[in-house]
Amino acid sequence: MRVLQVMEAIEGGTARHLRYVVGHVPVEHVVVVPPERSFGLTDTDAYEVMRAAGARVELVPMTRSLVSSDNLLALARIRSLIKRWKPDVVHGHSSIGAALARMAAATTGTPTVYTPNGLFPWLSAMAVERALGRVTDVFVASSPSEAQLVQQLRLVPRERMVVVPNGIEMDPAPPTSIDVRKELGVSPDTPIVGSVARLVPQKAPEVYVRACGIIAARDPDVHFVLVGEGPLDKMVENEILRAGIEDRFLLIQHCNEGPSLIGQFDVFALSSRYEAGAAFAPMEAMRAGTPMVLTDVIGNHDAIDDGRSGLFVEPEDPSSLAEAVLSLLDDPARRQSIALEARRRLEERFDVAVISSRLLDVYELAARREPLGPAAAPLERRHEVRPRRSALRLRAS
Repeated sequence: MRVLQVMEAIEGGTARHLRYVVGHVPVEHVVVVPPERSFGLTDTDAYEVMRAAGARVELVPMTRSLVSSDNLLALARIRSLIKRWKPDVVHGHSSIGAALARMAAATTGTPTVYTPNGLFPWLSAMAVERALGRVTDVFVASSPSEAQLVQQLRLVPRERMVVVPNGIEMDPAPPTSIDVRKELGVSPDTPIVGSVARLVPQKAPEVYVRACGIIAARDPDVHFVLVGEGPLDKMVENEILRAGIEDRFLLIQHCNEGPSLIGQFDVFALSSRYEAGAAFAPMEAMRAGTPMVLTDVIGNHDAIDDGRSGLFVEPEDPSSLAEAVLSLLDDPARRQSIALEARRRLEERFDVAVISSRLLDVYELAARREPLGPAAAPLERRHEVRPRRSALRLRAS
């Protein structure tokens, strides 16, 4: 079987998801990605990873504005590639790449699969999504809560949607050369609260820093780590200074060892405003045995079982995030219990080997345009969508 993958958003978790798809789904892959992502942080390492897995990588300039000269040229190139290579399925990932993929495939009669990798329902964007939903053979939601949102927005009929969550490999993350306690100059038993997230509005890193300030005022021993970079880096640095915790805060940038560092945290916290499916960082925390506090938003909602494998708080609420983190820091037995339950949940639900097998089934059904069978299970409750450097202990590597 041949599958043409198209993605413009080649950064962060979306790039990682595509690497896993190419590396674990046993089909012949051609991947169309831009040489760099406009207004983003391009994961150029993904290109070599996908080539090493046997994929052919085609670099096609694309931009984040759907109507642009680059995207018009990209549409023509993708259509030409479909006609020459004759894939059984075209799989579009994220908004721009998937829009171009589906438009190109529609003109050739090629079946299409679409994974949004996160939906934020701006009215104009949803109008485009509904129009393209008519030429989408299979809509892959990354979580049951995302599937519910898709139905609320009426993007595709339920019978053309399936839930296939993100997944990770079960092997431990490779060792890291960074010792966060050594970088902070603290003893091995010093409590560490950490997060791994791109510094972008979606992840609300400023909310995490504000929560750290509240925790710091309550407990003078706790220190903090944030691994990530992005357009909000100056805002994050200013928030650290405003909270007066620069001597207790380690900001690590230009580092791809986040998954390996999570095991050094006593509590992992993620302050996202929205997610796609289960974000990769919480799965890394599950694998590392680090208990977590997440915002209860679409995607995260399906990652953990509240109170058993992690704790939920409302988004945009640093006080609640701080209180939940402190409750775990104060209860080592509960931290251990939550970590054990989270690892069990990871193995049951997010093993990339199992996820890849399900995606292969999706490709085969899409290629034959056969019925998908039962779609997403309903949620227990419905979600409504509501969007000076030298003074810091800053590490870039």
